[in-house]
Amino acid sequence: MIGLKSKVRVESPATIANFGPGYDTFGLCLDGPLDLMDLERSSKPGIRIEIAKSGFQVPIDPARNTASVAAQQIIKISGYSSKSIGLKMKLLKKVRPGSGLGSSAASAVAGALGAAAILGVDDIKEILKAASIGEGASSGAPHLDNVSPCLFGGFTAVVDPEEFDVLQIEPLDMEIVVCLPEIVIETAKARKLIPKQLPVRSVVSHVGWASGMIVGLNNGDIDLMAACMEDDIAVPVRKRLIKGYEGARKAALGAGASSFSISGSGPAVFSLAKSKHNSIGKAMVRGFAKAGVNSEFFIAKPGTGARIVN
Repeated sequence: MIGLKSKVRVESPATIANFGPGYDTFGLCLDGPLDLMDLERSSKPGIRIEIAKSGFQVPIDPARNTASVAAQQIIKISGYSSKSIGLKMKLLKKVRPGSGLGSSAASAVAGALGAAAILGVDDIKEILKAASIGEGASSGAPHLDNVSPCLFGGFTAVVDPEEFDVLQIEPLDMEIVVCLPEIVIETAKARKLIPKQLPVRSVVSHVGWASGMIVGLNNGDIDLMAACMEDDIAVPVRKRLIKGYEGARKAALGAGASSFSISGSGPAVFSLAKSKHNSIGKAMVRGFAKAGVNSEFFIAKPGTGARIVN
């Protein structure tokens, strides 16, 4: 174990997956909130997890925690025996579980990236794969649209999930209004709502919207991006899980938002706009309140991804 790092700290950010028409494909990294994880090599084999009381609480069972599952995957491919490697993890969880903001992905990426730094694994695809397997412990199946932007930062598009091929696109210098109602949605449950078959019209529409989204990103055209912020796959079935969705949507658009959609599996929703971001956020909160749902909003910018910090 000579030459390996003994301790690292990782910051791992929230993300917006299924960005517009990009179901299981497009994702955007946010500059906050952030999970903070300390990983330390231990003389006792196995993985032990401690959850800081000042953050959100998640399972400490290594078989159920996305961070430890991801770290275990890194151990498997590191060349070291799992019987000789021990890791202690302490997680300060700031990305709320069940929020639709990539909470399970944030922990999984932190576990994968931190374990890789300690064990000397530098293959980025293996780190991405490990993070996706970790997230699968929570969502029911590995997928890349949250872990990719969390790991790489910026805007990502999954080209081939089997080969872990991901495009990275520099996002606009923009602000995103995110509203999080006090509703918890399990990702595994939300994924079961997705239709197994789609009409040709929906498929054609998604290809067009996705193409417009990429052109908007490349040209710095937020109006084009907003116009292509459509979804015929996930939003129609998942919005029923979000009490107050329609009221918040109408309020946001009425306050000047250029678009409105669901972040990941929900319940978080978000809007793109050129201005009036604070007013839009307050309007969303009022929209949910009319349905008897408490919520809060924040304004985020595109983030740079998970990183090792001193």
